Amino acid sequence: MELNRRSFLAGGTLFAAGAVAPQRAEAARARGEETYTPPPVVKGLRRVKAEPVLQCPAPDSMGVAWAVDGLANGVVEFADNPQLANATTVRCGGFGVTAFDDMALQVRLVGLKPNTRYWYRTITTPIAVYKNAYSIQLGEQEVGNVHSFTTMGEKAPAHFCVMNDTHERWKQFGPIVEKILAVNPAVTVWNGDATNTTEDKAHAVEAFLDPPVARKDYAADIPLLFTNGNHDFRGKWIRHLDEVMMARLPDERSSRDWDLKRNFAFRLGDVAMIGLDTGEDKPDWHPKWMGLANFAPYRKAQTVWLEEALARPDIDSAPYIVAFCHIPLFDGDPEANPGDRFENWADWQKDCADQWGPLFAKHGVQVVVAGHKHCYRFDPPAADRPWAQIVGGGPGRNGKVNYPTVIEGVAADGELKLTVHNILTGEVAGSHSFKPRKTGAARLF
Repeated sequence: MELNRRSFLAGGTLFAAGAVAPQRAEAARARGEETYTPPPVVKGLRRVKAEPVLQCPAPDSMGVAWAVDGLANGVVEFADNPQLANATTVRCGGFGVTAFDDMALQVRLVGLKPNTRYWYRTITTPIAVYKNAYSIQLGEQEVGNVHSFTTMGEKAPAHFCVMNDTHERWKQFGPIVEKILAVNPAVTVWNGDATNTTEDKAHAVEAFLDPPVARKDYAADIPLLFTNGNHDFRGKWIRHLDEVMMARLPDERSSRDWDLKRNFAFRLGDVAMIGLDTGEDKPDWHPKWMGLANFAPYRKAQTVWLEEALARPDIDSAPYIVAFCHIPLFDGDPEANPGDRFENWADWQKDCADQWGPLFAKHGVQVVVAGHKHCYRFDPPAADRPWAQIVGGGPGRNGKVNYPTVIEGVAADGELKLTVHNILTGEVAGSHSFKPRKTGAARLF
């Protein structure tokens, strides 16, 4: 594997150099030199709290993060076979010193091949004692279970799921997870409002890496594509979310767009997946923000990025284009708040619709998948809006008994079918099909 500025690869497991330490020490003693004997490894320490969570999938990279309970260091071993023969080892952190953390460890796997299945496992080394840089005592390594994933690409399985507005409602999140694991898509889009408000790192670790549900492997084999919801911008610590949920890699976009950390545009088989961020549900000038919001320029920057992303050959040639964002971009209720009124919260985001809607029409985007309203709804295309919209359900709000949904998308047999699963009853709430779009110059005729 080629080594580049974002590849932090090593040939053996963590601290493998310790295996040759006795020979080196003996040679040093023979020369009459002073030697250092590392302290013994501490037995019985357990730091790993849950199975790893796959994040930021791409055709050539994958993020891996896992929760720990106490100071630890770690690596990920991965290979193209379940035996992990000839595995590559990637360390936490980068060049120089590797990363320690007492809550979450992260590793980015890069240089991967598109449409390819890989197997991986985490290896975690507890830091039993840390006094200073030269006084550290390690615990014995915790070798994780072997999991697998498939990278994105034009020949990857065109099968995805969407969950939204989970809001740390764990009694509802558990069944959502069970449904997604049963469906077994290639990726899951977590379409916003994963949290309520995040004041510290422990809160974020629980929400994303160690949710209190039975299936601790909820994203160990099915990677997450995460789009922010309005609640995912609230709280003092949320500004550091990258420490738990990785940002997209900078080289996925031009330097002009490096701040667009959550936007994505990739092929998943015949489906082009477009991730957008509608931001908060109140205008920047709203007094509740006290001048601390800056979402209007953020949306404009995404518009510039979106126009270029939709024109890319790999996106433009896709038979189907699906855009994902948290706040809806349309509402048929004339009384619904379009996001620019002095009200408590927006039902839909007119600013984004005005900027992104014409690009959707120009480039043949067929459907927008949103959330935010906690109520499943389908908005068919219209003369002035040639794209459809599916709004996912969520937990009850304002005294209404609504229901969470899992939206499943499959492209097969000449159509893209989106099935909306009612997680409360186990029934299908709706099903919507789309024919292949005209691509390239054919759209103009």
